[in-house]
Amino acid sequence: MYLNVLQKGRDLFRDYPNVREPARAKQAALANPIFSWHATALQVQRQRFVLLNHDASALCVVLNATAADQPRLADQFWDQLAQQWPQYGLPAADLATYRQAAGAWQIMAPSDHRQVRRLSEQGMYVDFLWQQGITSPLEMALLVAQTPPLGRQLPRHQVATIATDLAPSRFRWRE
Repeated sequence: MYLNVLQKGRDLFRDYPNVREPARAKQAALANPIFSWHATALQVQRQRFVLLNHDASALCVVLNATAADQPRLADQFWDQLAQQWPQYGLPAADLATYRQAAGAWQIMAPSDHRQVRRLSEQGMYVDFLWQQGITSPLEMALLVAQTPPLGRQLPRHQVATIATDLAPSRFRWRE
């Protein structure tokens, strides 16, 4: 699975392997958006969060990233995804299939500037939610996934289509 990590979050992902051939990996991520996520780190009132945005759906994962948790970011990611999965009417068996097909994290530079823009918008919303007293990363992620893009952009993906976007038939790598 590809993680397109913005510069702000690079230090949190330093323990994970980088892609070996960036140009080829970028092509593979564009051909397989189901296995591609964009990630960034943000600071909200002395709390550091990791925000991960799925390239092929409206799915969003928010993790509270303390220094002790850095090596466990992947575990936290999969744990939160397992909590979110049934919220969208997806069977747990499909998550196991997705995880097996996706493979281990491979870190690379961002490949889609629309996703980078969307991460910035979602980061502002995480900050807003924190100020409103919503401190649960899972609750933040579920709310952030529902936010439409700012400005005139049409939402590329919507919460209502997550079950379709994450159909097991799409869990195949294409070259």
